[in-house]
Amino acid sequence: MINIRKLTKTILLIALTTSLAACNGESTDASKKSKQPERKMQCLEQQSQCYFELEHGRVEVLFDVNKILAEQAFNISVSYNGTNHIEAVTGYMEGVEMFMGKIPLFLENIASSASSSLNQKPQIFQGEVLVGSCSAETMTWKIWLTFTMADQQTHSKMLTIVSHRS
Repeated sequence: MINIRKLTKTILLIALTTSLAACNGESTDASKKSKQPERKMQCLEQQSQCYFELEHGRVEVLFDVNKILAEQAFNISVSYNGTNHIEAVTGYMEGVEMFMGKIPLFLENIASSASSSLNQKPQIFQGEVLVGSCSAETMTWKIWLTFTMADQQTHSKMLTIVSHRS
């Protein structure tokens, strides 16, 4: 009977150790990253404008999908390349044909340049967005972007995109 208890304890210890080793988050995260290909940022075919001039520079608005599908998340990238410094980019989306509320855009500064040299890297603000589905096959959305510059001046721009019912 003592041997059965030792054997049971040993089996339970091995099972517990194996279970804990299988739950290592680092290897799971690494395998997820290697399975998901990096999406290329691009201008949409049905986008009113991909870039515009702003305060001694140029802004590019790109997406990581080639077609916006309702209720499927996508990323938006707002990139500024110029001589000034942008403190923040805020914005929202609203439907054109049908008012579906204002969808806030939470754009995080992922690449920033602190200098004003000629060889500066662009400032890049990026965020994830999800648009709702509507009864129409396609929906036009206005994207309102407000840029707060280092001197606290603000500039607003608007562009449109089209989403499709999935």
